[in-house]
Amino acid sequence: MLRRDGVMLPLGSRALDLLIYLADRPGEVIAKQELMDHVWSDVTVEEGSLRVHVAAIRKALGDGQFGNRYIANIKGRGYSFVGTVVPLAGSTEIRNDKFRHQGRLPLRPLMMIGRETVVGEVSDKLRDERFVTLLGPGGIGKTTIALAVGRAAAEEFGGNVYFADLESLTDSRHVAGAVATSLGLALKSKDPGLELVDLVRSRKLLIILDSCEHVIEAVASLAEQLYRQTEEIHVLTTSRELLKVEGEHCYRVLPLDFPPDGSEQTANAVLRYPATQLFMRRVAARAGSAVLTDDEAPFVAEMCRKLDGMPLAIELAAGQVAALGLKNTVSRLVSRLELLRLSHRTAVPRHRSLKATLDWSYNLLSDGERIILRRIAPFVGHFSLEGARYVAGELGVGTGEIFDAIAGLVEKSLIATRIDETQAQYRLLDTTRAYALEKLEEHAELDVISGRHAKYVAEFLESQREMMLALPRARRTAAYSDQLSNIRAALEWSFGPHGDDEIATRLAAASAQVFLELSLLIECQAWAERAMARLGNLHQNSRRAMEIYASLPLVLMHTEGNDQRVRASFSRALEIATNQGDLAYELRLLSGLFMYSHWTMDIRGATDIAVQSKKLALKTRDPDDMALADSMLAASNHLLGNHIIAQQHCESGLRYSESGPRFRAGQHLFHYTSFLLVGMARSLLYRGLLDQSLEYAKLAIEESKKSGHPATFCRSLALIVPVFLTMADTRRSDQYIAELSDLSAAHSLKPYSAIATGLRGQWLLLQDNLLDAISLLKRALEELHAQRQEMLNMDFACDLAAALMKVGEHEQALRLVLNAIDVQQRVGKFLHMPALFRMKGLILASRSAEEEAEAENALLLSIDWAKRQSAVLFELTAATDLAELLLRKRRIPEAYRHISAALNGTPDEMMSPVHMRARQVLRRFQSSAKAVG
Repeated sequence: MLRRDGVMLPLGSRALDLLIYLADRPGEVIAKQELMDHVWSDVTVEEGSLRVHVAAIRKALGDGQFGNRYIANIKGRGYSFVGTVVPLAGSTEIRNDKFRHQGRLPLRPLMMIGRETVVGEVSDKLRDERFVTLLGPGGIGKTTIALAVGRAAAEEFGGNVYFADLESLTDSRHVAGAVATSLGLALKSKDPGLELVDLVRSRKLLIILDSCEHVIEAVASLAEQLYRQTEEIHVLTTSRELLKVEGEHCYRVLPLDFPPDGSEQTANAVLRYPATQLFMRRVAARAGSAVLTDDEAPFVAEMCRKLDGMPLAIELAAGQVAALGLKNTVSRLVSRLELLRLSHRTAVPRHRSLKATLDWSYNLLSDGERIILRRIAPFVGHFSLEGARYVAGELGVGTGEIFDAIAGLVEKSLIATRIDETQAQYRLLDTTRAYALEKLEEHAELDVISGRHAKYVAEFLESQREMMLALPRARRTAAYSDQLSNIRAALEWSFGPHGDDEIATRLAAASAQVFLELSLLIECQAWAERAMARLGNLHQNSRRAMEIYASLPLVLMHTEGNDQRVRASFSRALEIATNQGDLAYELRLLSGLFMYSHWTMDIRGATDIAVQSKKLALKTRDPDDMALADSMLAASNHLLGNHIIAQQHCESGLRYSESGPRFRAGQHLFHYTSFLLVGMARSLLYRGLLDQSLEYAKLAIEESKKSGHPATFCRSLALIVPVFLTMADTRRSDQYIAELSDLSAAHSLKPYSAIATGLRGQWLLLQDNLLDAISLLKRALEELHAQRQEMLNMDFACDLAAALMKVGEHEQALRLVLNAIDVQQRVGKFLHMPALFRMKGLILASRSAEEEAEAENALLLSIDWAKRQSAVLFELTAATDLAELLLRKRRIPEAYRHISAALNGTPDEMMSPVHMRARQVLRRFQSSAKAVG
């Protein structure tokens, strides 16, 4: 029955069953179907019946009156009982409660999420070992777990489960007396511990000793006595450090799982994690109801990450959300001081705020531990013992003391640890770090220690550079990602108002590789530009200047385009490398300059750089260097239209790369293996070897994807998609264009975004969607021109002219082609000459019959250019166009001669739109010849 103030409230049996089922699982979201299956197990009902009964319950309870809330509708998920459930002491109506232990365990609602497995494991360990310590930092939920274990074990112990909260004790001599009081015993002897053991020796009990760390010596002694001198006494303790006595078995309590950075951020995905479930349940309890939307889900995930999955911190933050709203709370928590101010008036004293929780632990530390705790505060994320020694040392604390203090802080659960392949790694939780930083400021050491931290990070990056480059790509990326938080913190202090220019520029140079490797290009640019302004005269010709000047243009090329800053920065870095005689770095810088010249259509400059690079590589005899130089020579010959020579350089470069390249060139985003495969695919395409071209195209995409560099993958897609478009493979080209568009947008790679626009225009042209194709092709050409990314725009110019011709814009199309031919001849880029002269012929032929002679001449020039380049595919395309033109003029023998010559030697099984069209025209000639005969 349901009663209020002793008066029974009218409620039907179905509604009462529904209320009992919800109240049995307070705070949990129960699906509507589950509720219907439970309440109406014997019949089938519609969801409307459930809503009617929920409404009846709400009316009976006065839900919504005077701010009271009992049942919340969680949109799209189900219903949740959000009121407080408290068992009535001595009541005969408490179901399934055979044993009366309410007087021994605290009567407070048990808010526990994501700990069911922990409770089971602790219960099993306690049953087997008799003595278990729940170990963990303040606020992690040790007491909640201990109480849940006590309730779960109540039947097994016949209700004899006793809870002793030791928090209020200030004198360790009173520990045994406090425990005896919780058992309902009074001690009289001068040896209370021994007397307590004698009194309980023959009984089977579970004794929970909560909050032991501040009286740990006395608790350790009593717990050991209880374990050694009895057989049926089980002891469960909660502490921030181990008791270190015989029989003790540790169970380390970990934070609740929270959505990791980079994971799916929808509401459904975020709510799979216990930390976010707890957060939303506590918000609902404070605010009356809470429904998480997809828009809010990333903020909840960020908050739970910032709070490290700590239950106390999450519960305190939930109170802030109820008052301030979600977004305001997240933005305020960016401040470490706001983290510490999170509070709850009704909690136990040590849990009323995060600061109170940490004060409790801090006051139990030795002087040396307090010094080290505050001095390791600048570390964000993981750090090593050596790092702690470097940053915290030389300020009155010896190395041995530092190591002992670190060990002590680990034991007291203030430092988290992990063991990687080589050494132990340590980490402060964000809340602990915020507290330690506050202590560092109190002792006027913030700038001194932050400077040491920044210097350590710079030295570490410099010392690890060669070793990191030798690691496999996946391990290198993981290692750099692990260092990123410390690098950012060090840079922010170094360039800040109290920073140091010497350390700042050194750190910017050392960290450039990390940002490039992780494709954090915008961030790399920001630090490089700030460092350039602070180099000063002393370092203008130093290695650090070289590395800073080298990193900036690589970013600019892929994010903003090829302005003069790119050439100037590369040239400045190359000048320093040449003066220092660093051949390896000189070659890497030449590869960057080559990319600049290549994209801006400085063909002669690119060729000179490629030749110079080959000379350098012959001096180093390094396979990486040889492969890199060959990739440059292949690319320059491809632009010159020397497809056979380009293919030979690609083959040579791939042979060098097969010897196991270390890919040192990766530090400059020039992944030569994928570039060589791209070169092979494009050279084979132009030569008409389409099957082989497709195989290399697939290999190039696979290789560039494996590189892990978005810029490398985008470059390969930009150069390879034309292969699939030529084959009219609309499905795969559509997929790759979409990938290129998404990836370039996600990483702010503007040139590749423009190329994706142009490729989409070409794709639409294949579908005969002329107006949309024209719009996209024009936009792509404008953007590429503004960014000085001219290398691919001739492809787009030809297709734009074709589309304009088809809609009758002959004059505009012809001007476009003639201008392109002039530019190509002026810069020495002959790659597109066959396509441009072909397009000129088609435009003239379609414009008027009077211009057919000039059109015929343009098509003949196209064929001639294609033959000189061994560009068989383009020769066949132009020859087919010429044959159709001659056929209209009834010059059948000439037409037949041109197309049969172009098809001569082409295998019959070669299938492509170009070959199919040529064979169709040839069959028309053969039919015409038979008809004449």
